[in-house]
This record gives sequence, structure tokens and C-alpha cells, in this order.
Amino acid sequence: MRNQYLTNPDFTYEKVNRASVACGPMVKWAIAQLGYADMIRRVEPLRNEMRTLEKSAEVAQVKSEEVDRVISSLEKSIGRYKEEYAVLIADVQAIKSDLAAVEKKVSRSVALLDSLNQEKERWDEGSEGFKQQMSTILSDCLVSSAFLTYAGYYDQHMRDNLFTSWLSHLHLAKLKYRDDIARIEYLCNPDERLQWTANSLPSDDLCVENAIMLKRFNRFPLIIDPSGQATNFIMNEYKERKITKTR
Repeated sequence: MRNQYLTNPDFTYEKVNRASVACGPMVKWAIAQLGYADMIRRVEPLRNEMRTLEKSAEVAQVKSEEVDRVISSLEKSIGRYKEEYAVLIADVQAIKSDLAAVEKKVSRSVALLDSLNQEKERWDEGSEGFKQQMSTILSDCLVSSAFLTYAGYYDQHMRDNLFTSWLSHLHLAKLKYRDDIARIEYLCNPDERLQWTANSLPSDDLCVENAIMLKRFNRFPLIIDPSGQATNFIMNEYKERKITKTR
């Protein structure tokens, strides 16, 4: 049709319509129909492609909705997991706090046990020392009493000789005694010695022993004091008794 008529230059609406008014519209309609057919042939693949794309779009839409549902479910799960994670973190922090408190208690308990062990050792040593003191208390008191009673007249060398002689007598009498007994430490305490030093007492052993005898005398002692040191000490030590210094 197209090759036979449309290629003919005389097959036009104007020429046919001049020849026949009835045939002119027929030519125009035929040409329009051929154009419509050509358009249909060109559009049909596009329609088919459009239908395919629409079907693909529908499938994609279904998949998209499915993916949206999966995403929504995952978001809900993530929200739930976040809440559970927050709870777990709070539990972990609470456990850490409890652990720190327990560690402090354990440290204090260990320190207390160490202190108790040290105290036990100290008490054991004290108990052993007390047993040792009790085993020699008779001899210690005997030689100390003899020293306070008889040694005040003598100098330091003679006092040491007397003390050694008395210990030898205890040995002969088979009385248990302390070889290392220190007269000063046994008859006075460090606080007393500090006070005596503050009251102008010289720190040598002879003066300290004399101060012990002054503190423990039963009769008024006779003190020979050419240097005046004993007088100064007595005036300071017994000033609360309102003693009087005369010529």
C-alpha cells in the first residue's frame, strides 16, 4: 500500500479532492490510517517494554515493601538490643562497683589480718618476755633492792663490782637471774629519764642511778654535791613541794 500509492506523487489529498470531492477525504483517511499503523508499530515495542518495566516495578515494589518490613523488624530488634545493652552496661557498672567494694573490704580484711598477726606475734613475744621476767623476778628484785640500799655511797666502778658480786652469789645459790639486766632500764622508764634531763640532770649513768635512788628512797638521803648539779636538779624536780634552799 505504502510502496504502491504513497510513493505516487498524484496520491495526495489536494489532487484527489480536486478530481473527486468524495475521494479526497478517503485519501486523507487512508494516509492517516497508514500513519497511525506506523505509529502503532513503533509504539508497540515501547508499550511492551513499558509493561515489562511496570511488571519489574511491581516486583521491585513488592521487594521494596519486603525490604522495608525487614528493615522495620531489624530497627525494632536493634532498639530492643540497645535497651538490653544499656541494661547490661548498667549491670556491668553495678558489678564493677560491687567488685571495687569487695576488693576494698578484702584489702581491709587482709590488712586487719596482717595487723592481728603482728599483734599476735607481739603478744607472743610479750608473753614470752613476761614468762622470762617472772622466772627471774625474785633475783632481779633482790639485786635491785640491794643496789638501791647499799650502792649509793660508791662510785660507778665500785657499783659495777658490787652488782657483779651479787650476781655471782645468786649463781652459787642456784637462783635463776638475768645476766643482761640493766639497772637503769629496770628501775625507771624513758619518760622519767626525759623529765630528769629537762630538770638539769646530767645524762651519765652515775647521775641517772642517783636520781633513781632519790625517787625510791625510804629515808632522807645525804647528798654530797660539791659541783652544785644535784642541788639544781633537786630544786627543779621537787619545786612543787616548795622546798627551801639554805646555807
